[in-house]
Amino acid sequence: MELIYPYAHIIHLVLAIMFLGYVFTDLAVISALKGKFDKENQQKINQALGGRSFKIFPLTLLTLILTGGMMMSKYINSDVGILQTPLQQLLMFKIFLVLIIAAGVGYNLTKKFTKGTKSHFMNHHFHKLVIVLGVFIVVAAKVMFLA
Repeated sequence: MELIYPYAHIIHLVLAIMFLGYVFTDLAVISALKGKFDKENQQKINQALGGRSFKIFPLTLLTLILTGGMMMSKYINSDVGILQTPLQQLLMFKIFLVLIIAAGVGYNLTKKFTKGTKSHFMNHHFHKLVIVLGVFIVVAAKVMFLA
């Protein structure tokens, strides 16, 4: 694990930047475009952006979870325990927040594949939740190694 940890860490950081950057862009830029165009053009914009993000967003999250799991195994395992140190406690807090995001993405993917209707919250506020949770995850990641 020691050999691949630095590579997993770099991949994890780059993908985290991309993931949160996309969500931030959607909130700050793309949502500002809504209401500026007629319905037909809005639908075209949503389809163009949605199609691309549908391919990138879940794969990025999956790879983030996999690389995070690889790195987590260094700090949480049968030899060092689960909640013995402040670092482990913050890491478990981060994992809990990631599970909330992953559950939301899973819900959205399920609704997309089954052609179901997303709830109002998921349709209008999920990215806001993701950005808030993402900030907490980033801050916890930094504080973990200070504790």
